[in-house]
Amino acid sequence: MTPKTKKILKKLLYPTVAILLVLWVYNKIQPNEVLADLKGANYFWVALAALAGLFSHFIRAVRWKLLIEPMGYKARVRTSFYAVMVGYTVNYATPRVGEVVRCALKSKTDDIPVDKLVGTVFTERVFDLLVTLLVTIIAVFSQYQLIEDFVMKALNSAEGSGTGKLYILGGLALAGIAGLLVYLWLKKRENNPLLIQKVIDFLDGLFEGAKSIFKLKRPWLFLLYTVIIWLMYFLVSYLIFFALDGTSHLGLDAAVTTLIVATFAVIIPAPGGLGSFHYFVPQGLLLYGINISLGTSYAIISHGSQMLMILIAGGLSMLMIWLEERKALQ
Repeated sequence: MTPKTKKILKKLLYPTVAILLVLWVYNKIQPNEVLADLKGANYFWVALAALAGLFSHFIRAVRWKLLIEPMGYKARVRTSFYAVMVGYTVNYATPRVGEVVRCALKSKTDDIPVDKLVGTVFTERVFDLLVTLLVTIIAVFSQYQLIEDFVMKALNSAEGSGTGKLYILGGLALAGIAGLLVYLWLKKRENNPLLIQKVIDFLDGLFEGAKSIFKLKRPWLFLLYTVIIWLMYFLVSYLIFFALDGTSHLGLDAAVTTLIVATFAVIIPAPGGLGSFHYFVPQGLLLYGINISLGTSYAIISHGSQMLMILIAGGLSMLMIWLEERKALQ
């Protein structure tokens, strides 16, 4: 297979995944029920959720500035925000490319080397991944009984007793220790297979990225910004519950679960989470007795409102960058 063919297939993969997931979701729902939900939704709560999402992106821009400054470059919050929003917009067309575009725009507006900016984006993504894993672990064990009962019911078994919690915790601890020992052993070896070496390099990058946070002059401020970002993400999930009568009774625990499921859903190579978000979020809401059609209505409103907000903000950001460049040339 030629490199050109591989490139074409890779480009076709993303929309294909999205289309297949959308078709699967459509075959599982009652379209009339979903349309009724969308028409009867309270869009006041949707607007509040969109504002929370926009604020999270602004704080991400402020946090990015904090990572850039120790390298000796002057980074402006305004241009950082523009670059972040344009990057998110591009991701709706081609996943992952948005991060490159984000760095390229920031380099152009603030005269900072692209390679330096790519390093800062990698660092913040590493930290976000670690936060995601931490929140996931806390959520799973805080709602273990609910999850176990759901699985047992799905398997037509007796209701879970919760006694497996200690076994799972112990198993995870042993797996973690074993994984660490294997990693340290492989790290000392030479001539590892290419795939294994890539995994080792990836883990090295995670550790280095996490450590670099604490080399900042104000690491506590970086942590504070991270908490605010994730709090806004949580509010997006929670506020949209109130937009639909069928989900308005759901609590904070359901919002945390939805946030985690949505976070992992957008990792799948589909443009802007299209399809993957609409497939996985309703699956997570099944835990709380929300049927697939209602869960899909929630997913459509949540994803659609955030997408609309990003496209508008991204378009305006591109316009502002163009105006600034034009002004600088005069």
